[in-house]
Amino acid sequence: MKTHQLFPLTVGQDSISITEDDRRTMANAINAMRKANPHTNKSSAWTGDTQGQEFLFNDPVFKPIAEKIALKVIDYLKALSINTDLLDLYYQRSWATFTQGEQNIAFHTHAQSNISFAYYLVKPENSGGIIFNGRELQNEVAKDIFNRDKYEQSLITETNAHNAKQIIIDAEQDAIVIFPSKASHATVPNQSSKTRISLSGDITIMLKDSQGFEHLMPNFKHWTALN
Repeated sequence: MKTHQLFPLTVGQDSISITEDDRRTMANAINAMRKANPHTNKSSAWTGDTQGQEFLFNDPVFKPIAEKIALKVIDYLKALSINTDLLDLYYQRSWATFTQGEQNIAFHTHAQSNISFAYYLVKPENSGGIIFNGRELQNEVAKDIFNRDKYEQSLITETNAHNAKQIIIDAEQDAIVIFPSKASHATVPNQSSKTRISLSGDITIMLKDSQGFEHLMPNFKHWTALN
């Protein structure tokens, strides 16, 4: 039977090459941040955005990688047929994650931004990928029919693109994954004895000129402060 795949979630994936010296410099800087701003939840990865380190790309050490990531984000928008010539894009937040053995990050969204990304600066084998969660399953013809127990009872015979509730992207080192900020996502626990380090960020898009547009954020340059 012919089927039509409608209303997909599009996740972009590409790679960014850097020198090993640059990788080492950035990893050392992130480790120093982590040690200076420790957290107490040992089961969860250290995330800079919750430890006062949410503007990573303001650090000159990370400027080159920020510029490379920007190009990939523009490529992602173009893949969605969005005319980036009419937009201004801003790194709203940027931070590092430091994930050790068995640590992960629970499902969440980034409700305050438009586009989010993860770049894998250090990605050992078996250190875990990113999981996307289908919160509204268009093909769920009966409530919870795609739950795990239905597979165990042989009601659902296989997992595929039509019925998956979660999809794991286990990207390699130097990969970047780009997606809508509203997409629910988590990370797979690190099953290796080595540390996974990634750079994450949230991007806000604004119209350069909002004249004639009812929707989409007008440029902040035209905003007026209340105080």
